[in-house]
Amino acid sequence: MFPALLKLTETDKRVIIALLFIIILLLVIIGAIGYLIVRVMKWQGKGLDNCVSDVLYARVITEKKEFVKYARKKNWIIFYKAARIPVIIMLVSGLILLIRNLIYHDFTYNVFNRFDGFGSLLFIWDFSGIISTGGGELTFKLPTLVSSPHFELHAWGAYLFILGMAVGGFWYLWCVQALIARDLRIKKLSESIFDKKLDQFNQNQQLMSSLIPGQVLPPGVMPAPGVAPAPTPTPAPQTAPAPDNKEKEKKK
Repeated sequence: MFPALLKLTETDKRVIIALLFIIILLLVIIGAIGYLIVRVMKWQGKGLDNCVSDVLYARVITEKKEFVKYARKKNWIIFYKAARIPVIIMLVSGLILLIRNLIYHDFTYNVFNRFDGFGSLLFIWDFSGIISTGGGELTFKLPTLVSSPHFELHAWGAYLFILGMAVGGFWYLWCVQALIARDLRIKKLSESIFDKKLDQFNQNQQLMSSLIPGQVLPPGVMPAPGVAPAPTPTPAPQTAPAPDNKEKEKKK
């Protein structure tokens, strides 16, 4: 009986359609961001190749466990070097906020308040009462704008603190993402380089190569132990054609 009392007006229907459109748009944006993160992590993981390629080409490391141990050590060294700067930025931001609180003798300061905090640079709306069911009808109304962006001199501590924490935090998350991407790259390389796979193994071809010496095997098939592979045929050298008698007479 209660749903029958809730009557939607044309404006309410438009608001609901707009909300559904916003939700679908948010899902698309989240999917695009996830795809972008995967692509970026693949690019970050390939940065490990420059650090471990020398020991692999020189055959200094020939076992999977040694490679994983060496590569992870290099990975953490890269992370420590890259994460120092964002950590310093966040520490300086915290020090600035501490100095501000000491100057104004206010250790209960809220950096996000809209009067003398970072909230003064944001649009702030009041969402209370935007949905009502009075009179048996479901009605919507737009939120009320409470504060518009404006600069406050006394909010300098909040501005510098939020800016430094945002830059340092995102930078640090970037370093952590690169650390995870390189670790995934280590796992992939250890499996592709040191694991023995039988995807291209053909037992019948191996048997025929042992019975018929000199047989040319298809690509990807290794000869049987003790049997020399067939030499690759080389094309015969091409000789220039003999000059025609008519051309000789013309020259004379």
